[in-house]
Amino acid sequence: MGDAVTRAMSNSGALFADERGVVFLEFLIAFVPMWTFFLCVLQLAFIGHADLMVKHSADSAARSAVVVLPDDPNEYGGEAEMSVDRKPVGASDLGVALGRIGSMVWARASEAGLLTAFSQGALVNLGRSRLNTIRLAAHMPLMPLAPMNVGRDSRPSIGKAIGSERRLLSALYYQPFALAVTFPGLQGVVATEPEITVRVTYAYQCTVPLARRILCKSFADLDTKEELGEAFLPLVQSLVGGRFRSLQHETTLLIQDAPYEYRARRS
Repeated sequence: MGDAVTRAMSNSGALFADERGVVFLEFLIAFVPMWTFFLCVLQLAFIGHADLMVKHSADSAARSAVVVLPDDPNEYGGEAEMSVDRKPVGASDLGVALGRIGSMVWARASEAGLLTAFSQGALVNLGRSRLNTIRLAAHMPLMPLAPMNVGRDSRPSIGKAIGSERRLLSALYYQPFALAVTFPGLQGVVATEPEITVRVTYAYQCTVPLARRILCKSFADLDTKEELGEAFLPLVQSLVGGRFRSLQHETTLLIQDAPYEYRARRS
């Protein structure tokens, strides 16, 4: 019995004295924090890049607003000048547009007449508004930021963070929900001041593994979730474990209105 105990203690001492694998263990201890640091730096670089693009988007939206708001109402389906109101398409609007085209077809109008029916307040301007035009100007610079494989495979990876040409396809689905264009300081839906401030808010999806958990938040924790609205929630639910960074910029410019009134077109 005593010999067994002696041998066990001897083996235990030899195990603690064994230095094989020490270098590999030290490498593992140092690698984990260094790899985490690298991923965080990479994610911060992508966030900084996205922040610059959101700033450019705000500039683009403001440049659009200063010429779109005072533009000819006939270019926006009769919407009043300086209006930033939303313009939903109603059944009556669709009926009027189709009725105009139908009357031209029934009268066997020429090709020029049909083109006129399509262009002058029929289908071209159907649902078009000044706000939608400004949103489009803000939307275009941000298309490269859209995540890949929206709603299908949202697992994070460095490759997805870098992106590819497929990102442009997912942008058509992601961007309209992740982007908000607002006008701080505007009272009501009509701009009355000589300048306009346009604010662009964007929910940038973080996709770098591990770092997104440290640097980004869930949609419920974003400070700007009210501006993005409830329409973004179904998209968030389709992004399994989505983590986001709220990016926001404002640009103020003078409105470039014309010193004359537009002449109403004949419908």
